[in-house]
Amino acid sequence: MTATWLEGIDVVLDVLDKNWNRGNTENFKPVIIDIADVTPERGKRLDLQNRDYILVFETAHNEETPELLYDFVTTRINITLDARTSRSRKHMQKMENEIRRCIHTKRKGDGENYDRLVFKTRTDLSDRSKMLFRTTFQIEVVIFAELIP
Repeated sequence: MTATWLEGIDVVLDVLDKNWNRGNTENFKPVIIDIADVTPERGKRLDLQNRDYILVFETAHNEETPELLYDFVTTRINITLDARTSRSRKHMQKMENEIRRCIHTKRKGDGENYDRLVFKTRTDLSDRSKMLFRTTFQIEVVIFAELIP
């Protein structure tokens, strides 16, 4: 049996890419990339003078077995979004609000690829001395009653 649904990281990339509203972030749309798909060292060398970036990567993949039915599992996939900009603190707050809006817009799932999208945590990692504004977000993709192949 071959999986035909989207992976958790593809779900988050798709939600951000298709639902981002440039009007909410001063007419800027960040480059949204999966760090597993870029060339080596690309994640360390970003041109923040011209673009904003959201680096996306998976940090955990958990499966829970229900008590009664052992043919199904509940899958919880933790995805980290690493948002970076050099514009301003206020611009980073606008990016944060847009990320939250995109995630909450699709939080109920699409019924095919995932069942819930949960905005979990936010961590400010900004370095104001270098004018690098950086925030990481933890997003959880939840799939209920996934059939075990």
